[in-house]
Parts: sequence; structure tokens; C-alpha cells
Amino acid sequence: MSALERRYRRLLAWYPKDHRARHEEEMLAVLLAASAPGRSRPAGREAFDLVRGGLAIRLRRFPPPGSRRHWQAATGLAALLAPLTLFGAGLFRAAGYAGRLALDLALPQLIYALPYGLVVLLAWLGRRWAAIACAWAMAALDAAETMARMLALSEGTVVVGDVLLVSGRPLIAATMLLSALPACVCAAMLTLVPSPGPGPVGSRRLLAWAGGVLAACVVGALVPRVFGAVLILAAIATVAVMALRSAVGRRTAAVLAPFLLVAVMRSWFTDLAGLAAVTVATAALLGVTAWLARTGKPV
Repeated sequence: MSALERRYRRLLAWYPKDHRARHEEEMLAVLLAASAPGRSRPAGREAFDLVRGGLAIRLRRFPPPGSRRHWQAATGLAALLAPLTLFGAGLFRAAGYAGRLALDLALPQLIYALPYGLVVLLAWLGRRWAAIACAWAMAALDAAETMARMLALSEGTVVVGDVLLVSGRPLIAATMLLSALPACVCAAMLTLVPSPGPGPVGSRRLLAWAGGVLAACVVGALVPRVFGAVLILAAIATVAVMALRSAVGRRTAAVLAPFLLVAVMRSWFTDLAGLAAVTVATAALLGVTAWLARTGKPV
């Protein structure tokens, strides 16, 4: 075997195995016949075309036919869990304030959480467009509130609770803009997924899991901090272990990545560069979610 043939075979390895079994020898014969005498390696453009062709075929075949129905179910379940997470977070904050008898702070948190409960209910009942409209309305309200807070900052230093805000600094802009991002990602997920819902997990099982975690969040906010954290983490870990045992559960965790990135880890990004990075990463992951939701239909 010549050096040129060995290099062509390495490039043809980018193609799927079954494709090579049918076409490798024919493709290799054409490539060798078209090559100039005395050559020992493929031309750069030729190598690029071979790699691109192999990757294109592999991408068209992903996800494999056997797992496409799992991806479709996972995208629908993730779109339902996103507003459910925001609903639970609002209940947790409201319960925490109520436990300290700060009812004037608990009530706004409860009012903020309830529309996400409505979004979950609408999506669960199959009223997709109503759920999308409600989710985008909440995202618009979040964005408007964020802009109002930014415009209200005067020159100098503003104290809000125990937080020191300095007007005009990137830290403020990033922190405030990131606070509105989870609502936008939640609405985007509902929009991109054709059929949000519990899917093969089943309404009864999902209701039991969600009810257990929400109850743990409410109770955990009312008891001392250490015990509350242990209770909440134990409930989440229990549900996660049960969910990750299934193919749909594992894929749901992957699809939820863009939402969890901004809903849970937004405090890690404290400047405009971090905001830009998380926004680009989230947009890319949402694009993958949309692709999986649309191409994940059984064939």
C-alpha cells in the first residue's frame, strides 16, 4: 500500500462504517486515479472536502434512529421543567420571607411565582400557545423591570439592602441583565419545542416528583438554613437519581443545560464579558435544543 493510499484511507475514516463498507473502495479508486503521478499526500482542498463530507453524513444521521424518540420526549419535558423551576424558586423565596415574618417581601415573590405556575399548567394541558404567550409576557416584564432599575440608578453609589451598587460599572449591568435572562430562556424553550409535556415519564410520576421537590423547597425555606439545605438537596438528589436511570431523563438533563446555566450559575458571571459569554453559550445550546426537537421525530 502506497503512502498516498494510506493517507486517503485515514481521511475516508471520517465517513460512517456502513458508508465505507459500500463506497470506500470505489471512492479510493477514483481519488487515486485523479491524483498526479508521484504524489505522496492528498491536496489540502481534497482533504478538507473528504473530512467535510464524512462529518456531514454523520451529522445528518444524528441522533440515531433508535434514540430520536427519546430526544423528542426530552425536549418536551425540559420545556415543562423550565417554568416549573422558576415557579419553585419563587415559592422558595416567598416561603423564606414568610418564615421571617417579612410578609411585605414574601407577597411580591409569591405574585412573581404564580404566573409560572400558570405556564406549567397550560403546557401540561396542551395549551402550548397560551403557555408561550404567558412566558413571553413574564420575560417582557422582567426585562422592563431590569431596564427601569438600571435607568433609576443615579451617578455615584446606591445601597440596596446589603448590596453596594456603583452606577455605570459593568458589574451592575451584567448582574441586572442576567437576572432577566432565565425568564427569556424559559420562554424560548417553550417556543422552540413542538410539544412540551411530561411525555413517557407520565403525568402521575412527574407530579409526584415535582410535588416532592416543591414541598422540600417550601419546608426548607422555613427551617434553619443547614437543615433546609440538606432537605432540599436530598429531595433533588433523589429525583435526579431516579430520573437519570432512564434514557429520557439523561437527555432531559442535557437539554436543560442552557436554562440551568443562567438560572443557577448566573452569580458566577459578574462583568459584561461574562454576560456576553453566557449569552453566546446559551444561544448555541438553545439552537441545539431546537434542532433536536425538530429532528428528533421518529422516522
